[in-house]
Amino acid sequence: MKAGDKVKVHVEGASVFTIVSIDGDDALIESVLGAPGTYPFHCKLERLVLVES
Repeated sequence: MKAGDKVKVHVEGASVFTIVSIDGDDALIESVLGAPGTYPFHCKLERLVLVES
């Protein structure tokens, strides 16, 4: 995985996020929706699932 990839936080997740940055085994992700109240947060890379294009 790399910055810019679209991911979900688990296989059955409905929400899609973009990887902002990666530091070791930790990723900073943010929602693809531009809704008020959304903010980037950290998640372990091992938990993320790539979204098929």
